[in-house]
Amino acid sequence: MAWRFRKSKNIGPFRATVSKKGVGTSFGVLGFRFGVSPAGRKYWSFGIPETGLYYIKYY
Repeated sequence: MAWRFRKSKNIGPFRATVSKKGVGTSFGVLGFRFGVSPAGRKYWSFGIPETGLYYIKYY
């Protein structure tokens, strides 16, 4: 298992995430999110708040 680093900053419904691979951005509301990963892949995700459980679909 490898160490990972990720830091995110929320500005309203927008989120910028900085990781070892680069910067990703996303937009969403409670439980739903649409975004672009640091690798440039588009995705949408659905999660259960406060649990860490989520589903993510890349395009």
